[in-house]
Amino acid sequence: MAGPTRPPTLSRARPPPSGDEEATSTLRLGEMDNTPCLSVAECHELLSRLAEKEGRAGGAGKANSDVYLKTREYVGIFARFKDSKTVTQVDVISSALLGKGERGGVTAFERAQLATLCCDTAEEARTLIPSLEGKLDDETLQGVLDDMSKLRDFN
Repeated sequence: MAGPTRPPTLSRARPPPSGDEEATSTLRLGEMDNTPCLSVAECHELLSRLAEKEGRAGGAGKANSDVYLKTREYVGIFARFKDSKTVTQVDVISSALLGKGERGGVTAFERAQLATLCCDTAEEARTLIPSLEGKLDDETLQGVLDDMSKLRDFN
């Protein structure tokens, strides 16, 4: 007596990862290397403005897709900065680091990670974002982290 038969696979085979993406002490993002990045708070602001715009237009288009709604819910939960002015201030503070420092400077990806993770100390930031090691001195990084923590929303 044979066991149940397995139905044929209907989806395409997933291509294997290229292996060139790595966010460790050496930052390698592959084809996404020079792509602008958003923090979770910036994404929350962008999706909120999109919802406002579609709400004013009376449309129920893209803003009601399942992916859009789940993404909006996710960023609403995890965004540490929710006020529009605060998001702009954090962007200005973190963007001041772009290109600063040694070894090519801070990248847009690292800037977005700093704005999303909201680390308390320079050591914590280097632990969570290992590619920052050797790019910024402790005083500069700690100053930026302190400025961002003053703006943090704990609601």
